[in-house]
Amino acid sequence: MNQSMNTSLNGDQLANDIWAMLGATSAVADNTTVAAPDNQTNAVKQSEMSNIPDLATEILSKLEQKKETAAAHLGISAAEVETMPFDLTALEQAGIFLNIDATGFSVLSRQLDWQSLGIELPKEQAVHLSPPRTGLLPDNYRKPLQRAASRAHNALDRYSFRFALCETVLGSSEYRWIPFTAFEAFEKEFAAALETLARAKTSVIENYDEILETLRGTFRQLATDSADRLAATVKDEPFDRDEFINTTVARAMQMVPPVAVIRDGMRIKMRPKVILLGSEMRAEQTRAAKLELETQTTNRAQTEIAIEIEAQKEIAEIKVKTAFEDEKREQELKERIRQIKIEAVKREMEASISPLKEGLDQLNSTIYEAAKEMAEKLNDSKFVPGGTAKRAREMYRWFKLMNFTGDAEVETVLAELNKIASRDAKTRTAAEMKEAVDAVIVATSKRARKLLKTEQLDALEL
Repeated sequence: MNQSMNTSLNGDQLANDIWAMLGATSAVADNTTVAAPDNQTNAVKQSEMSNIPDLATEILSKLEQKKETAAAHLGISAAEVETMPFDLTALEQAGIFLNIDATGFSVLSRQLDWQSLGIELPKEQAVHLSPPRTGLLPDNYRKPLQRAASRAHNALDRYSFRFALCETVLGSSEYRWIPFTAFEAFEKEFAAALETLARAKTSVIENYDEILETLRGTFRQLATDSADRLAATVKDEPFDRDEFINTTVARAMQMVPPVAVIRDGMRIKMRPKVILLGSEMRAEQTRAAKLELETQTTNRAQTEIAIEIEAQKEIAEIKVKTAFEDEKREQELKERIRQIKIEAVKREMEASISPLKEGLDQLNSTIYEAAKEMAEKLNDSKFVPGGTAKRAREMYRWFKLMNFTGDAEVETVLAELNKIASRDAKTRTAAEMKEAVDAVIVATSKRARKLLKTEQLDALEL
């Protein structure tokens, strides 16, 4: 089917079409038409003009600009330039561009050369003569295959439309436009063509050996006739008739398509095509640019947020570090104050305890020295002198008065010494007195070592 398109629309008709597509209810009269008959008509037209959609006005304005541009290039007036509406979007929404691709059918025939036909053409001929073509399958097998491809193409021609302008725009005449309303009927015809092809291919494959024998006999008969004609043409040159026949038959049989080519190579495909309009590409470019801008804006915002988070993190770390250092300095200051207080208390305690320690040391030293003197006097004595016994009793009374620390060990040995010294001179012996004095010496020595160790521990603690 061929579809013609009106290319000479006037301004009123085009405006009405545009407003109808945009949903408007009124049209604009041509600016160059006759004036209104009365004021009421002018008022109505002015009211209608005010209701024109902005988009329709913009389209008409662009149309006038295109006409003026074309007129300037052609050197004519804008009024001489006609308007041709062309809306591919309407075609795309109501139908589909389609092509039938029949591949592999060229193997069913082949062009022969004149020599194979036994014809020797003159070397300097004035007219070019093309050799004939021959089918490579018997007609009862070849024609059903070709008929399937023809049926598919005929179905496309029957249900499709051909737009010359679309062919110019698309740059190809292969694609035809089928409305969606006719596609179901076309699809049935196309399926029938595929079934025809399948049956024809099955028939060829099942009878392939018989086909080869038929072709071989046909080619041999043709080669024999050609050999007779060639022998009559080239009488003066040597010619091997049998070799020519065998060679011609072999070459012809090599041109016969094999089973694999017939089964897999012959196909009929339906190739639909959709149109990517320039406006859609520009819209897509606009969307892509907008998306890119949004992506950049989002990335920039994310970067700013990341920077802000990092800054807040650094500020928080600085605050924590500062607080830790402040707390550390505060703890160090408190520790220094505590140590100062401890040292002050120690000094006060040492100031109060030192006289007591000196007294204890002196008491322990005095008792120790006195005990050593008594021990020396008792070494060679057979009795206890009265002065020694008296000194022992006084030493016990003195220690008992001064023993405010409660040293039980020294007091016990001194009490034992006092007990022996207090007995009657006749009943006490120098040996037991010496033993008691030695016990006092041992106890005071231990006490002296204990006091020395206490002073060392105090020094280490300080």
